[in-house]
Amino acid sequence: MEMYRHTFAEINLDHLAHNIRLLQSSFPQTPFLCPMVKANAYGHGDVQLARFLESLGVKHLGVCLIEEGLLLRNFGVKAEILVFRGFDREGAEKILQYQMTPVVSTWEHIEHLEAAADQPVNIHLKFDTGMNRLGFRPEEAQKIFDRLWQNKKIRLKALVTHLYNGDDALDTQGQSAEQLRQLHAVSQIFKPFNIFCHALNSAGILNLLSLKQKPLPENHPLLLQNWGLRPGLMIYGYNPLEDKSVCQLKPVMTFKSQVATYRRVKAGETVSYGATWKAQRDSVIAVVPVGYADGFHRILSNKASLLFAGHRVPIAGTICMDYLMLDVTDVVGTQDLKKFKDQEVIMFGYGAGGSFLSADEIGTLAQSITWEMLTSVGERVPRVYTGVDARFIHDEVGGE
Repeated sequence: MEMYRHTFAEINLDHLAHNIRLLQSSFPQTPFLCPMVKANAYGHGDVQLARFLESLGVKHLGVCLIEEGLLLRNFGVKAEILVFRGFDREGAEKILQYQMTPVVSTWEHIEHLEAAADQPVNIHLKFDTGMNRLGFRPEEAQKIFDRLWQNKKIRLKALVTHLYNGDDALDTQGQSAEQLRQLHAVSQIFKPFNIFCHALNSAGILNLLSLKQKPLPENHPLLLQNWGLRPGLMIYGYNPLEDKSVCQLKPVMTFKSQVATYRRVKAGETVSYGATWKAQRDSVIAVVPVGYADGFHRILSNKASLLFAGHRVPIAGTICMDYLMLDVTDVVGTQDLKKFKDQEVIMFGYGAGGSFLSADEIGTLAQSITWEMLTSVGERVPRVYTGVDARFIHDEVGGE
């Protein structure tokens, strides 16, 4: 690919495969494994990753928007695509035309599908067990059963809920436990449909993995049934739990750039907009061609340290739209700066000599979360796919 600015997101397919294989081997009997590839696969490239996940044997993929599903279909993705966002009559028609599976959350969704379908359509039914965002109330379950039983237009395949605090799923008295109990109770009403249930996001899955490594308590909500899995963050290599020891995930994205030029500044001089950084000594400043327009947030100005030549160095001054500056004085010392020409800089991910800077850390400094750091990496940042299976991306979907 042509790249005139060496700022890009390196996507390691070997690491993605490791994370998926871990799930497949840990839950060989799961009725449903649906990696979430919404939001451009959490910033990793949805078409490329969807096609690669199919090559790993993944049969289901989750998106939020109809538009996201259409993009995957238009690039030849054949897996079952679940669309989690709501839809109107026109949206229902498009879902059916492209053979996607709607997650139904309202009575209107049922009406739109009945009006649009000329043959039975498979659906997943969402229940709101405490998130208070989307889904039917559990007390509506019998009424919905009556509407769908022997319905000639709709075939119910699964029930769905969304854990809003999956971190606490080990706690039998926690919020997740109560949500799982509610969905399990609702599922008893729908038994004649021979349905399964999916509820576990990354935090829920990792808590279940932790539970399986211990003596299993009776009637734990995580064990009420064989829950389907909807992993998001964890397939991209990050564990949202405080306990990181449950399994060894491998981060997939490394957000990197190269130094464009160096500036020598004297003690007392300032750097960047607003003069928020003043040199306390004669210093060497590296100018890096990445900024908030690329998804590296301005709030990180004068806070974060990035990896330069395998060493952590602080951001100096306000992050600009297209550039940020680093104080590399302690690394370069009095050496000839020609030695550091085109030096690699890591915003998060893997650097030289086995160094690593976590997107978790950057998210905390940005007063945000890991999910936002990954999905913020902008569209003008090319994705470059590496690993033993990278040729698949190039050959099959024209990746970069």
